[in-house]
Amino acid sequence: MGEALGRTLTATRGTAILLNIVVGAGLLTLPGLAQKVAGPQAPIAWAICAIAATPLVLVFVLLGRQYPDAGGIASYAEKAFGPAAQRVAAFLLLGAVAFGLPSIALVGGHYMAQVLPGSASLYAIALVTLALVPHLLPGDGAARVMTGLASATVLVVAVLIVIGIVTAPPARSAVDRISDPITVAFAPFMMIFFAFTGWEIGAGIAEEFRNPAADFPKAMVGSFLLVCALYGGAAFTASRFDLEGIYEVPFVSVVGPVLGPMGPSAVGLTACLIVFANLTGAVWGVSRLVFSLARSGQCPGWFAGTSNGRPVRAALATVATLLCVLLADQIWHFGLDRMLALAGQNFFILYGIAGAALFRLMPGTGPRLLAAAAVVLVAVLCFWQGSNLVYPALLSLAAVLAPRWPSKSTVHASSPP
Repeated sequence: MGEALGRTLTATRGTAILLNIVVGAGLLTLPGLAQKVAGPQAPIAWAICAIAATPLVLVFVLLGRQYPDAGGIASYAEKAFGPAAQRVAAFLLLGAVAFGLPSIALVGGHYMAQVLPGSASLYAIALVTLALVPHLLPGDGAARVMTGLASATVLVVAVLIVIGIVTAPPARSAVDRISDPITVAFAPFMMIFFAFTGWEIGAGIAEEFRNPAADFPKAMVGSFLLVCALYGGAAFTASRFDLEGIYEVPFVSVVGPVLGPMGPSAVGLTACLIVFANLTGAVWGVSRLVFSLARSGQCPGWFAGTSNGRPVRAALATVATLLCVLLADQIWHFGLDRMLALAGQNFFILYGIAGAALFRLMPGTGPRLLAAAAVVLVAVLCFWQGSNLVYPALLSLAAVLAPRWPSKSTVHASSPP
């Protein structure tokens, strides 16, 4: 038998981990950028994205409840379409996080560089390294830390939103008349929708719930509702201020009347907290995928070793890979926009794979209509975005050509590190 993960998660802790995985520093940036594009229609754009994300999240709710496995979306693909699909889904997800997570770390690094002396790249490396620390804690230490981080994130962002509501001017200054508000509201859709990705990474935590059938859906739905509340509050608050010239840091205007010159530092430190929580949660989700792949023979079995039910080796490998990408960025300068674009299109494709898996695995009109809606939505979004499919195509080819390794059912479990 292969090694198993400890089943320590409750609905509350699972909600906290998923919240950390999904919410990034974009929470403090995207409300301003959306306002720049859509003006007073920006909150409507956020609502449209939340509605569009709902069926995609529900796909993972149904699949995770029925098939609680650390492999997450790769496991669903394997059950629906076979081992080759499992490898393709896994490579697409790993290819997404290989660029997506370092870019998040760099965003945090830039915020830190605004508050403290030093290089944004060095701060990014420090954030990724620190994200490993909770995963080295004994017992349920990592889950406790992430529950605390999620609570702190919700509290701090709620305080910023309340400050904005209390101090906002009675009316926005000089807003241009909009002749086609619906078109304008859809304009920032793709930019905002990236903020609603992350549940495809979090699907892999289902195996660690004490009662996956009951608690995993609660955690998924609970985290989605919290995310929508945070995004909605941030978008509404930003819409009440004139952000001309500072769209990238809208909350500087929000806290300015209260904190004055300390406002930028407060926003920067808040962003660092959110990025650290985001990276820590993502390492949890990705390391579970690596563990599952090793357990099933899709990568070296050494990564399936556990320490008291924790895949420490997989977490180490995850963080080491992210650090290598950050170091490579110092040489080749990938660019944040390019890194986010490569990650984003993979996440869209993965949502489509999950929808196709749900259609194949679950009979019944309801699940199949939901699955079909998800697949169609992803296809439309990819077409609308004009996705360049070279990167996912190369990853899929690599997945097909990748060697098989002995699974943990035939390899002696290595001792904990």
